[in-house]
Amino acid sequence: MSRKIGLYKHVMTGVSYFLPVVVAGGMLIAFAFLFDAPNAGTATYGSTNAVSAWLLKIGTNAFSFMLPVLTAYLAYSIADRAALAPGFVVGLLAKDGGSGFIGALVGGIFAGYMILFLKKATSKFPRTFEATKTLIIFPVIGVIICSLLMLVVNSVCGPINTGLTSWLNNISSTNKILLAIILGVMIVLDLGGPINKTAYFFSVASLTAADGSAVASPIMGAVAAAGVTISTGCALATTLFPKKFSPELREAGKAAYVMGLSFICEGAIPFAIAKPKQVYPAMILGSVVTCVLATIFKITIPAPIGGVFTIPLVNNIPLYLLSIVIGILVSAFTIGFLIKEDYKPEEEED
Repeated sequence: MSRKIGLYKHVMTGVSYFLPVVVAGGMLIAFAFLFDAPNAGTATYGSTNAVSAWLLKIGTNAFSFMLPVLTAYLAYSIADRAALAPGFVVGLLAKDGGSGFIGALVGGIFAGYMILFLKKATSKFPRTFEATKTLIIFPVIGVIICSLLMLVVNSVCGPINTGLTSWLNNISSTNKILLAIILGVMIVLDLGGPINKTAYFFSVASLTAADGSAVASPIMGAVAAAGVTISTGCALATTLFPKKFSPELREAGKAAYVMGLSFICEGAIPFAIAKPKQVYPAMILGSVVTCVLATIFKITIPAPIGGVFTIPLVNNIPLYLLSIVIGILVSAFTIGFLIKEDYKPEEEED
């Protein structure tokens, strides 16, 4: 039990460092689309004017640091400063290789324990080799071994993404409600990982018509609404049922409000890690309910992002908000129902 709690603390250390990066990047991207609202539906939407282009570039760059920061400080928590280099590298490889949050989590944990192994293996080296260990053995060997692992992790994700996209294309032409249910599940499953990104990019692709012109998409409308419920549902649960969450999670709930309303699902990661059996079913239920409602209400949006900053672009704002509010409430109350026990301080003792 203590080992499980210790690993949880390492992961939460990484999460605590990456949350500010996600919030900053996500909100700047949202502002870029907000300030470019008059050009919604055009090919340059989000970067038409100088201010939006600048915000979009900075936000995108900040967001790109999310996984490397997560893995670096997760590994750092396990094995101290020597694990930072391989930790950063595996995060970058997870981002570029498409394995997302799940791949980053595997890589970060592996990097930390790999460095611990190397430290133990070299512990009897003479003191004159300290600089060699710090500057060569730990970073170089650590990066090589961890990068080999990420080759395997990332290679698994590519075929999965291709197959999922093909599957979604087939369903989209036959049953819109079924498609909404599937997309609602997919955007929750790995919280920014390959399954989530497949659903998101599939939705973004629907913003382009067969002739290449930009359109307001009902598929994007459903996903834009559902994406808001993921982090926000967790945040509301901490407000409605504070005694069921640790102080750390209640604090994460404050950031989750901002992230959820900004269409950033990663705000739910601390909750999914801490209580996966209770949180995942609730998030999926809230997301699916919202996705289906938005589809029934025929919500459309021309922007490749949801959240409060793109509300003015929605075709039916009252029904869009109704779909989101219902999904958030469903998610929050389901979390409160499924978490039976109140938080006990001894749960976090190592």
